[in-house]
Amino acid sequence: MSDPMHRIIAGVCLLGAALATGVVLWFPEPHGVLDAHELGGWWLLPGLVVLTCVAEMTVVRLRHGEAEEELSLYEAAVVVDVLLLPASHALIAAALGLVIASALRRRPLLKSVFNLGTYTAAVSVLVGVVHVVGGNAGTLSARVLAGVLLGTLMFTAVNLGCLAQVLARVNRESPWQIVRSEARLSGYMAVGTVATGLITAEIGLHAPLLLPFMAMPALAVTYAYRAAAQEADERARSACLLRLSHVLAEREDVVRQFLLLVREAFNADLAVVMLDGGALALSVDSAAPRELSTGPAPHYLVRLGDVDRPTLLSQTLEPDIRQMLVVPLDAGGRRFGIAALVMRERRRGRLTTRDLTVLAPLANALAAAMAGAEHLDRLIAETSKLQAIAEQSTEGILMVDGDGAVQMWSRAFAELTEITSEEASGRRLAGLLDVPDAEERDCLLPVTADRPQAAVEITIRRPDGELRRLRLAHSAVFAGDSLVRDVVVVRDLTREHRTERLKSDFIATVSHELRTPLTPIVGYLDLLRTRGDRMTPQKRNDCLNLMADRAAHLSRLVEDLLMASRVGDAEDDLALHVSVGVHDLAGIVRQVVHDLDTPRITVDLPDNSVPARCDAERALQVAANLIGNALKYSPETEEVRVSMRIEDDRVHVEVADHGRGIPSDQLQKVFEKFHRVEDPMTMSTSGTGLGLFIARRLAQSMGGDIGVTSTLNVGSVFTLTLQRADVSRSNPEPLGR
Repeated sequence: MSDPMHRIIAGVCLLGAALATGVVLWFPEPHGVLDAHELGGWWLLPGLVVLTCVAEMTVVRLRHGEAEEELSLYEAAVVVDVLLLPASHALIAAALGLVIASALRRRPLLKSVFNLGTYTAAVSVLVGVVHVVGGNAGTLSARVLAGVLLGTLMFTAVNLGCLAQVLARVNRESPWQIVRSEARLSGYMAVGTVATGLITAEIGLHAPLLLPFMAMPALAVTYAYRAAAQEADERARSACLLRLSHVLAEREDVVRQFLLLVREAFNADLAVVMLDGGALALSVDSAAPRELSTGPAPHYLVRLGDVDRPTLLSQTLEPDIRQMLVVPLDAGGRRFGIAALVMRERRRGRLTTRDLTVLAPLANALAAAMAGAEHLDRLIAETSKLQAIAEQSTEGILMVDGDGAVQMWSRAFAELTEITSEEASGRRLAGLLDVPDAEERDCLLPVTADRPQAAVEITIRRPDGELRRLRLAHSAVFAGDSLVRDVVVVRDLTREHRTERLKSDFIATVSHELRTPLTPIVGYLDLLRTRGDRMTPQKRNDCLNLMADRAAHLSRLVEDLLMASRVGDAEDDLALHVSVGVHDLAGIVRQVVHDLDTPRITVDLPDNSVPARCDAERALQVAANLIGNALKYSPETEEVRVSMRIEDDRVHVEVADHGRGIPSDQLQKVFEKFHRVEDPMTMSTSGTGLGLFIARRLAQSMGGDIGVTSTLNVGSVFTLTLQRADVSRSNPEPLGR
């Protein structure tokens, strides 16, 4: 047998057969422990079989979770059998009485086989102990009494041990736990069994006319069993209802748990909750006590959907329904549906009005839990919307409690400050943000009960050292003078401040750049106007040449500014401003290094010429921009390295510095118009932010490009790439503008 339950039953039956065989072989005496010759005759064995059968049919049911134990007077009848009959006849009377009772009560076959095996084993132990301890005294002696007591206790132990194996399998509990919980009741039953059996045997031997009066002690024992069963039922029901109260309080899977526990508590065949006027029913059946079934409500419940008070029905029901208890599910003036308990089998007992009074408040609690769950779902949905708004907002949002501890920290604010919500949660805002300015630090929470809304601007330092200018709009809630919470909307003003700084810096730089060539022009014009007639021709020519050179410089500067204002995103915007020919790129770079005239520049250039396709003047301008930037952004003690690489049809001029480096997210932004890598709050170098923009566009117009790689706090490498010219060409193309 593969089924564990079948293996248990088979094991019990084998145990009973083995013990019974041993008893028959070990105790072959032809008479019982007590001398029953006055009662002897052919009718004694059949009479005791009938007595055993009647005792077994006097049943009180005791529940053990999903299983049931039947308490009867069988043990008392077995004591009489053992005392009055020989060992083999006692086993026959006990077994035949049990089999006849099972047949009359139409017990399931497996249960009947299990009971036969269990009781055969237990009776065999009882017979053996009584015969060994009591011997064949013929009369009730102390030894016989001790043997009966010990044998009955052994009978109870064997019976309880076998039963615990089955109950443990059904209820998924430990057998030892079941034995411990039932040991006290089993002990009481053993004492009652001994008393009833001994008294019945003695009266039968010495005063047979008084045997009918033994019905009274038997009834007393039966009522005691019923009281014990009722107490056990109450304990089981109380445990179920206690678990149900916890389930309703937690509001998790409440309908399913309600059905499971209510069906178990009231020992019903079926527990049903009907919702939505019959469109949906959830039920738990005794056939599958741990499974929840869903589907349309049965018609007999649909017609009861308008029940407005708890009702116990015993008539006009379906043929297979014996009783039905129906209670409405009402909460907050709303009807959710009905709950019902259904009884089909008589062996499960009856529902009473007392059950009605217990189930009604439980149904109300279920309805309240369902209403609470719906409210919680709505609250979660609304909270999710607010959370989505906060998380998807481009502006930072944070919330602090009355102590200034962070309760919410939006994604946008986490990206702005580079502090995650996990790092910020529960920490005080004052200790979380690094505000360099002491006065601004005192303004982190500027709200008061009289001024619950306020806006302040502060500068914070991020963990990477970058400064950010923020505007904090506070909206606080107070209870009296105590702060309850403060919701802060944060806007990043860094770009606006950078724009203002760049605008001022651009105007100052352009003014300086324009003033540089204008100053000598104005000076030499004044000199020529006042002293020109006294100058030598050579001196006048020098002044005029210098003025022409400065005027050309001024013209180029104005042209660059106009160029930057005109250039958009099109690739050919600068095409009209270059004249591409073949020129010595190595010579152009050497000219730039010579013009800058600083020992900080080290070069690694080929000794021979490197012909490249470019505009010589624009290539000179681009190289000067790259090398000049490297000098400007490197410390005075660091050198700038200029080198050249030749690859197939390309020439690369690399300018490497040892400056502060460029963040990875700004490597391409440095080529945008007016962009500056430096923090506008701490900018230490001048410039318009046009140099790299114009240089890259010029390089692209000459068929090349400018790229950059950088490591923070190590330095950057800018690379000018141009097309390599055909070395077979001997005459370079003329310059043009």
